[in-house]
Amino acid sequence: MDEPNSYDDQTEFVVPDTIPDGLENILDSEIDVQLDDLTNQLIAERDEYLKALQLTKADFDNFRRRTSRLEAEVSEQKLLKLIEKLLPSLDDLNSLLNHMVGTEDETLVSKTVPPLFTTLEAEGLALIDEVNVAFDPQLHQAVSHEPGDEPAIVTEIFRLGYSWKGKTLRPAMVKVVG
Repeated sequence: MDEPNSYDDQTEFVVPDTIPDGLENILDSEIDVQLDDLTNQLIAERDEYLKALQLTKADFDNFRRRTSRLEAEVSEQKLLKLIEKLLPSLDDLNSLLNHMVGTEDETLVSKTVPPLFTTLEAEGLALIDEVNVAFDPQLHQAVSHEPGDEPAIVTEIFRLGYSWKGKTLRPAMVKVVG
């Protein structure tokens, strides 16, 4: 029994080689619209990723600069604490140098102590040891005072002061006239 809807193997199908003119224009315009939408979507996504990358790069650069600055500050603070701990020894060395003037051992002491002070000065340590200069409470601690008509002048230093890169570590103990 043959079924009415069945095809035998001998039946051929005809497929047109071209799409009808009206249908071709509709398909092209729909494809163009879809391609434009997809292109715009991809461009927007690309721009979003680029912006996120630029922000991340800027954040990382800021982090690197901040970290570098903090490392330098911590290093400077550690060095400053070390110098502050050395101040009593520096006072002793300076007293030794002054005490040895005119003795046999002056040469030995003068070969060791001044180079140490020179090295520390090259790194930023400065002595506050000037006399006949205006009294500055940032640099001097007045422990003796004589009245006078002129502005306050440092006339004698009892203990040296020290500054590190412009910051006073310890003011000099001084006598002031004026």
